Amino acid sequence: MKTKSIFMVVIMIFACASINAQDLPPKHRGMHPILRADGTVVDENGKPLGSIKNGKVCDVTGKVIGIIAETGDVTAANSKGVIGVIQKDGSFKSKKGHVVTTDPDGLVKVAGKAVAKVEAGYKEKSHGCALHCFFSAENKDAKEIDEHAH
Repeated sequence: MKTKSIFMVVIMIFACASINAQDLPPKHRGMHPILRADGTVVDENGKPLGSIKNGKVCDVTGKVIGIIAETGDVTAANSKGVIGVIQKDGSFKSKKGHVVTTDPDGLVKVAGKAVAKVEAGYKEKSHGCALHCFFSAENKDAKEIDEHAH
């Protein structure tokens, strides 16, 4: 019986270790992120995710994870490659061809599906694309972008 108990404890330790070792989404990603008027980014529950200010995309610790150039090029902080470009009409086109649009009311959409929101007081509605790229858990390219952002 003692051997069986020890065996069960060892199994439980391995089970707990494997559960904790699973990939969790980065802390800067959330469902339906909201870009507030002051540039802070929160998820749909109000949890802080980061910020977008002066062309810099930062995680919740203040670390720069992305850059929005005046030319419209959007890059990950540690990458020389462009993730995508903000078009003249304010939409965003990724390198892979995904198009992100921000409606006049601030609703950010991908393929017609609402994925994020830019509050009315935020001056650059076109930054909704960066909101989706760097903060949305629904971004299909999130894993690849996050690899270059840190």
